Amino acid sequence: MKDGLVEGEIVETTDEEPEPFHSPRKAALLSTFLPGAGQIYNKKYWKLPILYGGFGLAAYYLSDNLKRIDRYKTAYGATIDGDPNTTNDTGFSPTQLLTLVDQYKTWRDWSYIAIGAIYVLQIVDASVDAHLFYFDVNDDISLEVNPYFQPFGMASGGVLLTFRL
Repeated sequence: MKDGLVEGEIVETTDEEPEPFHSPRKAALLSTFLPGAGQIYNKKYWKLPILYGGFGLAAYYLSDNLKRIDRYKTAYGATIDGDPNTTNDTGFSPTQLLTLVDQYKTWRDWSYIAIGAIYVLQIVDASVDAHLFYFDVNDDISLEVNPYFQPFGMASGGVLLTFRL
């Protein structure tokens, strides 16, 4: 290099701004405040129907269980109150009605657990997806399986697996 002379390659630059860092924290926070927003941030739109379908199914069962608890409680009350004007239209005995109420309460609790689990899992999914956002997935992945034998020293053999990314 001589004084005042710069050597090297000429690199063309563009006026485009570099892509901002894809933040796992931001994805998790978005999903925390609005379920599915982290998946949108990660550009995984195909997960939204699955997510909201899960929420919808769990909410449906929660609603159904709450209705049945109320129905069987009311029927039980009508059976034991001694008032001839109230009737039990379910056809179940008082003991059966209490058993049904307990069963639907258990299923109601499982519905709440399912909603909570779906909520937490979608936050974890958004965070993990954001961590793997720049992970290069291409078709140049191969696995070779070859026999292996070492004749020198202690003779040994086996299978040699070579995994190339």
